[in-house]
This record gives sequence, C-alpha cells and structure tokens, in this order.
Amino acid sequence: MSEAITDVKGAVRAFLRANAQPVPAKRATSENVHLEVWHVGSRRRVLGVEFDHDGLVNFWVSNLNIPLGLPPSVEVVRKMPQGKGWTDANGKGANSNLSSYDDFPTRPIARLGVISAEDAKVILDHLNR
Repeated sequence: MSEAITDVKGAVRAFLRANAQPVPAKRATSENVHLEVWHVGSRRRVLGVEFDHDGLVNFWVSNLNIPLGLPPSVEVVRKMPQGKGWTDANGKGANSNLSSYDDFPTRPIARLGVISAEDAKVILDHLNR
C-alpha cells in the first residue's frame, strides 16, 4: 500500500471518529471487513466506506448526497436499484453488503473512488453540512 493512500485512510478514519457514528451491522457475523457504514453529522447522512483497497477508498452515498463540482480525480459511478442490489450502466453491481443496511436498499446510490485526502475532505464535509 502506498504512503499516500495510507494517509487518505487515516484522514478519513479521523474524520469519522470526530463527526460520525458507526451503524451496527444487522448480521452478528459481520466483521465490517469489506464495508463500514456510518451516519455523518447531525443530519445522519449515510456513508458506506471500503477501506480494503490498495489504491483508493470507496465511498458509497445516496445520489442525493453527491457533492456538486467534484474534482476529476474522484471516480463517480452511479448505481440504480435492481432487485436486492444495484447495477450501473455497464451492468456492474455494488457492494452487496450495502443491502443489509436500512439506509441503502431501493435508493439510487453512487460509488465515489477517492485517492487523496483533499478529495475525501470535500465529500465528508458535504455530508457533514
């Protein structure tokens, strides 16, 4: 793992500890290995986070919570509800663990791929507004 992505993950974790509450998994066997879900700020906007990738951090948000004017370095992939999951325009799905949380099912969502702490801060501050 690169030094830069380690810094991004650390910055995201610090923000979440200060401004968010973890959402407990519905399944007792879940260890939040591939997905952590948080309620951010006083408005409790939902955020799914995948920390287990080597080159980026994936944020999962509802389409209503995508900040306008994201930098081009943030990869945005919108997913529409499809049965118990979601798919994008290319037929690729979303993290299936999202369906276990009440804030995600039946809602259009997006995956925001983040590679810098500055980009993560833009998204996290938007959720915390």
